[in-house]
Amino acid sequence: MKIVLGPPGTGKTTKLLKLVEYYLEKGVPPDKIGYFAFTRRAANEAIERASIKFNLGKKELPYFRTLHSLAFMQAGLNHSQVMNGDRYQAVAEWLKIGKFFTDFNSMDQGPYKDIGYGDKFLEIINMARILQQPLKKVYADSLVPLKTDWARVDYVARGLKHWKVTNDFYDYTDMLEVFVTMNLAPKLDVVFVDEAQDLSPIQWKMVELLEKNSQRCFVAGDDDQAIFRYAGADVNHFVNLEGEVSLLNQSYRIPLLHHQMAHRVIQQIVGRREKEFAPRDEDGVIQWHRHSAGVDISEGEWLLLARTTRGAQQIEEEVRSRGHLYIYNSSRSIDQKVVDAVRLWEGLRNGDKVTADEARLVYSMMLIRSQVAYGCKTMPDAKDGEFYGLSDLQADHGLLHSLPWEEGLGKVSSKDKQYLKVCLRKGESLTKEPRIRISTIHSSKGAQADNVMLLTDTMRRPYSMWRKDDHQAEDEARVFYVGLTRAKNNLHLVHPMFSQGYALPQ
Repeated sequence: MKIVLGPPGTGKTTKLLKLVEYYLEKGVPPDKIGYFAFTRRAANEAIERASIKFNLGKKELPYFRTLHSLAFMQAGLNHSQVMNGDRYQAVAEWLKIGKFFTDFNSMDQGPYKDIGYGDKFLEIINMARILQQPLKKVYADSLVPLKTDWARVDYVARGLKHWKVTNDFYDYTDMLEVFVTMNLAPKLDVVFVDEAQDLSPIQWKMVELLEKNSQRCFVAGDDDQAIFRYAGADVNHFVNLEGEVSLLNQSYRIPLLHHQMAHRVIQQIVGRREKEFAPRDEDGVIQWHRHSAGVDISEGEWLLLARTTRGAQQIEEEVRSRGHLYIYNSSRSIDQKVVDAVRLWEGLRNGDKVTADEARLVYSMMLIRSQVAYGCKTMPDAKDGEFYGLSDLQADHGLLHSLPWEEGLGKVSSKDKQYLKVCLRKGESLTKEPRIRISTIHSSKGAQADNVMLLTDTMRRPYSMWRKDDHQAEDEARVFYVGLTRAKNNLHLVHPMFSQGYALPQ
């Protein structure tokens, strides 16, 4: 096994794709190369970059995927067999426990979402399987109050398993178990495993099988960025891996001052893999603020980070009130259709022309009969390939006015109108991607920006401490290490505003 250590900003994915290129040039067929990432986002990035770099279609890279996706494919399952909220509710009714599973979360939303965070019973049942530990031990170690006894947890676990087996349904942990039990690892020439510090014990068993069935195996990651231990990640397995180690020792992201502060934070961890890597040849800027309102985010690219969801929501409220467009949890602050309709409509009023589809989008934001004639909203007489100006639409396609967008797009809500008007006054662009992203630190893995604002608020008892162990301080150090290493130029740190804070070294 070859181990690639990739500290923040050192180009780990680029390094792995160069290795992929090397083996392709040596004649290894694309379908004999496995590239397995922890998250779907990372897997998709690898697929897109490999497709462009090597001029290959996605179907030619069948083993570029997440480990969950690999288990699903190798087990020969279809999506109709996957557990969902309705099926968990059916289990609850069969077990006569009412609406016990109603808060179940979709497994496709991100890392470790196969654990139903809205349901503490499901969480502990799945955690035991992910950790490969007895359920009773995980139940006893939990700090989360279940307001019930062990007998009920055991009853639910056994009933859930029986129901799934009887009805031939699988959750995502089942898929991993099937893969391991039946040894479904494909025979590959080369295997790459990215973000390995986040793998759980059962996923490490998958990796062991993949390694045995391959000629070469590369495992890449950074234990300093292992921030999913609360959800079952076995960072110690990564730390103790044996094999030939190579270190990517130059960060192309982190400037000197950020590097120094982050290094002081991560030095609190005992038993980590030591990594000497150089920062960029820039000092960078670190500024402290008493409140997030003191950070000027009116220009430039920004990543706004909080330790908790509550903190991220507070940031979102503030950014919205300031009149800036943003993306939070992959969702835009205002529906893109609204933004496009405003942009296209104002362009029409200024003499631009649009396609039929663009005109239909604008019409979709107008009121029938008062703004666009009945029967004309879909532009039934329009011709593909032609362009239409304002006068064309008024003469032949039912447009009834030429009012400014805030008056002429009647289906845009008053709330959105007010928000968008403030954004436009602040100079926000309607043609570019929002320059501001809001995220929790956990959701920011792999992200970077020229400017980063980081709230230092923590939870009274961080969620990563839900199990009884001695690693709480180390978990928090890793989380803030990730937060501190996202900025390329300017790092703005905000003193605690809502709760206790993490003590960053000065």
